[in-house]
Amino acid sequence: MLNSLTASVYGPFRERFHEARADLFMQTVRPVAGATLLDLGGGDGSFASRLVDRVPLEVTVAEPDVTREAARSKGFSVRQIAPGEPLPFADKEFDIVLCNSVIEHATFWAGDRDGSWSERAQRAQLRFAGEIRRVARSYFVQTPHADFPIDAHLWLPGTNWLPHRVVGALVPITDRVWLKKCGVADWRLLRARDMRRFFPDATIVVERTLGLPKSIVAVKALGH
Repeated sequence: MLNSLTASVYGPFRERFHEARADLFMQTVRPVAGATLLDLGGGDGSFASRLVDRVPLEVTVAEPDVTREAARSKGFSVRQIAPGEPLPFADKEFDIVLCNSVIEHATFWAGDRDGSWSERAQRAQLRFAGEIRRVARSYFVQTPHADFPIDAHLWLPGTNWLPHRVVGALVPITDRVWLKKCGVADWRLLRARDMRRFFPDATIVVERTLGLPKSIVAVKALGH
């Protein structure tokens, strides 16, 4: 019941946002037919399929869980990756890396009793960004903006500005009583300055909703 209610509430917004993001990908990356695309954390490949609808691409979906029959049914290859490990691909193996709402989770969460979670998470994100830049000639990396007033993970106002330990304690409660289920508070949200540091050769684009910064995209165009 809750899953169907969540889909009915969020579905139309998600569709609009993702279609606009697919258009942004085409305008900024400028992919050519037949280019190889690595979809990091792409799940069932649903976002990559929006791109393939616009231009034919050779897509590989990379996930920790390789049982992604939905991605295979779209004609995509699927490869397994290990969280926290280097990507199992050669330097510049792909024309494009797509990473949609993943880098904020590249934290490999292990608690923060010692108070250093944010620093460890930041180092993990920096390593992940370095791997993206290593295996790709171009890339499109999107992440929710830390300054958007509604937390993209909890769907609650202001929780993205709380200390991580507070959010970690809040998630088990919201998972019981709220529409959005998170499981583990493994995300560290980013701002434009973080993305500029992670991707120094990128153009930074801020997606806005009602004038508010909803997400950040680091883009390196194909051929640049």
